[in-house]
Amino acid sequence: MRTNCNAKLVVFLDKSCRKWRTKTLVEEHNHELAPQEFTNVMAPHMKIPEGHQAHIHSMHEDGFKTTQIIGFFAHMCGGYRNLNFISKDLYNYMDGVRQSRIVEGDAAAAISYLKGKAELDPTAVVQYSYCAEKHLGHLFWSDGNMQHDYECFGDVLAFDSTYRKNLYNRPLVIFFGTNHHRQTIIFGFGLLEDEKIPFYKWLLSSFLEVMRHKELKVVITDGDESMREAIRCEFPSATHRLCTWHLARNAVVNIKDKDLCAAFKTAVYGHFDMEEFDRYWMDMITSFGLEDNDWVAKTYEKREIWANAYLCEKFCAGIRTTSRCKGINSSLKKFIKSGNCLLELVENLDRVVKDYRNNEFITDYKTLYSNPVLTTGLEALERSVSKFYTRKIFYEVQK
Repeated sequence: MRTNCNAKLVVFLDKSCRKWRTKTLVEEHNHELAPQEFTNVMAPHMKIPEGHQAHIHSMHEDGFKTTQIIGFFAHMCGGYRNLNFISKDLYNYMDGVRQSRIVEGDAAAAISYLKGKAELDPTAVVQYSYCAEKHLGHLFWSDGNMQHDYECFGDVLAFDSTYRKNLYNRPLVIFFGTNHHRQTIIFGFGLLEDEKIPFYKWLLSSFLEVMRHKELKVVITDGDESMREAIRCEFPSATHRLCTWHLARNAVVNIKDKDLCAAFKTAVYGHFDMEEFDRYWMDMITSFGLEDNDWVAKTYEKREIWANAYLCEKFCAGIRTTSRCKGINSSLKKFIKSGNCLLELVENLDRVVKDYRNNEFITDYKTLYSNPVLTTGLEALERSVSKFYTRKIFYEVQK
């Protein structure tokens, strides 16, 4: 078309014999032809084969990036020059698949997916609300295994809402704890419209309802004020503990003194009684000249929810920070991108949970069918004790 070339091939179906026959053939071109090695990148030849499409779906569902997928097919075909499609074709194809799945709306597709899971698992629950504009407000979901884990290990609950890596930049709340292997376990997920007190109350109320109102002992969060107020209302009998990792980071940001940060960590983790702690704190702020520092004063007012001197008798299951959530966020990065829609977010969170459960499955096997390393010289005692504890806890007891 660009050079008004007359080269063409016209065929027709001869109905008398049911064969295709040539009607017109003009072989001469008025332009130079492209070399044969460029054939596969010409528009008429570029197509993703159906067999490849099925493989692409599987790889995408397992969290492979588009660049990784096309690299895999290039390797299988002996190089990029042998592929019948390029990266742009693959991106367009995956975008078309994505759009077809959320044709009735992103939120509706995500809720439909979660309800489909609930049909397979009768104990799975999805709760949601709509805002004034008829858009999805809040969303909470938890499956039967999560609820069973909470029944067994729900004395200590940690959560934060720092992860916003989704298309709508909404706060994702991950409820988690620790199991008998000292591994992170997930109790449920929530997606909020915003970080406001009423929204947190709705989420915590939904969480308690799904978990059959089992009372927990300790809640560990970051220092978000809205979250703290919601915890007071929904978990009145639980001890609220602030994440010490966030406290230490705030000390670095507000004070910017390495020596003070080291002294502050001693205040957080030190084995003081309450009177010893107060004396240490006063000596610390005097030596650093921080008597009039607002952040130091406000932090001291909240000492009962972060200082070990006030919390040492509270069972925290070895969790003193929400840093485990940072580990969860690291796992999420393998699967989730900032452009993910709600449906993709929900599906990818399922894959993260499966990874954690597989880790627990492997550790269960090692505990049940492997022999521990005996080190104390009291072999009979150690072997006896090893039958009653998981391997991780056994080594703690062994020390």
